[in-house]
Amino acid sequence: MSDTNTPVVFVIDDEVNVVNAIKRTLRSENYHVEVCTDSTEAVAIAKQIQPLVVMCDMRMPGLDGSEVFAALRTELPLAAKILLTGYADIKSTIAAINQGEIDRYLTKPWNDDELREVIRQQLDLAALRRERETLTQSLAVKVDELEILNRELDQRVEARTQEIYQTNLFLEHSYQQLHTQFLNSVKVFSNLIEMSSPLMAGHGRRVAEIARFIGLEMKLLDSEIQNLYIAGLLHDIGKIGLPEKVLNTPYTQLDAANKLVIAKHCEKGQLALMALPELHQVATYIANHHERMDGRGYPHGIAGPEIPIGARILAVAEDWDELQMGLLASQKLGMDQAIEFIKQGAGKRYDSEVVKALPAALHQIQYMPKSTEKMVDSEKILPGQILSRDLVSPEGMLLMAKGGSVTTRLVEYLATLYQKEKISLKIYCETPKTAQSK
Repeated sequence: MSDTNTPVVFVIDDEVNVVNAIKRTLRSENYHVEVCTDSTEAVAIAKQIQPLVVMCDMRMPGLDGSEVFAALRTELPLAAKILLTGYADIKSTIAAINQGEIDRYLTKPWNDDELREVIRQQLDLAALRRERETLTQSLAVKVDELEILNRELDQRVEARTQEIYQTNLFLEHSYQQLHTQFLNSVKVFSNLIEMSSPLMAGHGRRVAEIARFIGLEMKLLDSEIQNLYIAGLLHDIGKIGLPEKVLNTPYTQLDAANKLVIAKHCEKGQLALMALPELHQVATYIANHHERMDGRGYPHGIAGPEIPIGARILAVAEDWDELQMGLLASQKLGMDQAIEFIKQGAGKRYDSEVVKALPAALHQIQYMPKSTEKMVDSEKILPGQILSRDLVSPEGMLLMAKGGSVTTRLVEYLATLYQKEKISLKIYCETPKTAQSK
């Protein structure tokens, strides 16, 4: 018997000389090889030994290769499957692919080097499948735990102080905007990611918001913008479990080993989400958001239009935020410095069209009303409303400071400005408490 930690490769072929030849070819590899010459018995044996890779001949007495793989599909869903055939029978090969969901096939006679390389690749594939399954189950448990905590929090809301009550109102408003439990779950995932490092708090939400506004500026479809927003929230999901020291160190200051660890988070994030059909496009954005226009990014080194537009937008949004957090360059950059850094990378690191849309997107975010204020056109302003921001004339003169109460004289001035010069100003006012409590 092999060590329980040693991967098992299971070879099924009715010809004894074939299984012996394969076993000799693979004897120097770092895994254990089990063989069987009876296809019917092989199904029962495979269920017992749980191999990572199953290699099976196509034509055998009893069950043929497609029937063996079909029988093992439920019992070994994560195992990699290799079809071995010496027949040029396309119908049988197609049947094996459709019924048994095989991953690769090899023909007899095989090339020993190719055989060893294929098995190594399939072992890696099976290991990744198991890792994805483990991560998915772990995330599901965490989501259930957080949902229970949220329900308990809701039950205590009435007993909270006014400050907690106002916070809860803000949360309820956020949930109302999401409309569906699907998006609520996405926010739970995002919070789970950021729990690993205090420095990352709010990073996902900021990236998602910037990416969404860039998508609006570039006139993407509503469905693309929604996927982009979700991808922004979850773009670091592959970093779950990484040490806080690695997460808080600028990428340029990491050693080669930790750079390699970080580089794997894109594909891990994609694998974590591929089990959810609704998030396949999101997973694609996450998988490619560290690719570069010049092909020097990771994990695949693709370039230009090969990179999905959502991933190109996500790259700019994430770097914009991380530059100001001090996680990309050797020191924190101010807003103007961060914009200049990104502009210098246009066409090389970033998509030039996305870079062009960034300033306008940031402008929209800056002037977007907060939850405690509303925006009113100057020709519709009423006396007594309280300003939540300074009101400045088109010439840059301060008309009224933040916190001031709108006067009748100011209303008349703004009305004249609109009637004579067709100038309408955007005025930000505090939301009345009565309106907040509705």
